[in-house]
Amino acid sequence: MEIGLGLVLLIVNIPVYRYLFRVFFPSREDFREAVEYSLTPDLFSLFRGRYWKDRFSEAKLSFFFLGCVIVLVVEFVILHAILRVLF
Repeated sequence: MEIGLGLVLLIVNIPVYRYLFRVFFPSREDFREAVEYSLTPDLFSLFRGRYWKDRFSEAKLSFFFLGCVIVLVVEFVILHAILRVLF
């Protein structure tokens, strides 16, 4: 039952994930840049003079993923508790 609930929440929350995406990344280019920076070693960014932009982009990407996971976990815990009481 827990796996099914998790999968349903994962699918139902797609609009929430899209909203969080727009909050953290105003454009797809911004997201692509964040992924690119997360794959680039920090030392390369330092030598290119983009160290702080790299760190900020990586932080935005991490917070986006963390926000998606937090939404999923909080909803799962609440609904699991409600369903346990009802059934």
